[in-house]
Amino acid sequence: MKALTTLLAAIMITGCGPAEESLEAGDETTAKLQVMASYEGRLTLDPNEQSPEPSELIIRNQADYEAFVVRIPKRKITRTRPAPPSDDPLLGKPAIDFENNMILVAIRSDSMYVSPQFESIVADKNALIVRISDPDLGETGSANQQGGIGTYQAVVVPKRKGPIQFIR
Repeated sequence: MKALTTLLAAIMITGCGPAEESLEAGDETTAKLQVMASYEGRLTLDPNEQSPEPSELIIRNQADYEAFVVRIPKRKITRTRPAPPSDDPLLGKPAIDFENNMILVAIRSDSMYVSPQFESIVADKNALIVRISDPDLGETGSANQQGGIGTYQAVVVPKRKGPIQFIR
């Protein structure tokens, strides 16, 4: 329930729905990219992501999207046996138009409770600048963590060519 509340808050803050205007004017050289949808949840980490360093993914096609969704646990991580099915909305594989959009994913490997957050996504003439924060773990810092499980936040944004710079 806490994850759903956090997800709903993230959607309310970032907005969810089709974009009428892909870019909002920031100033003459930069523009804030509109987030079309936002998702967050738990994720099975691959060996490269199990270091304490956070990581990011750029998903530009259906094959990479499906490979990412496979890593989302199908059941909630709980002591309840049998564990109930996961309510992660990406397991339903919502349709993404990869001709016009891409997905940016921030992964946090040091917590299965607190997801990274996209603070801003700004396009300038040379690159896309993506600022991500990793909120404090709070009381969950001392909670039991299942090995090999982290958290993610994924956002659907209009597709851009050129480099993408992640700043944490």
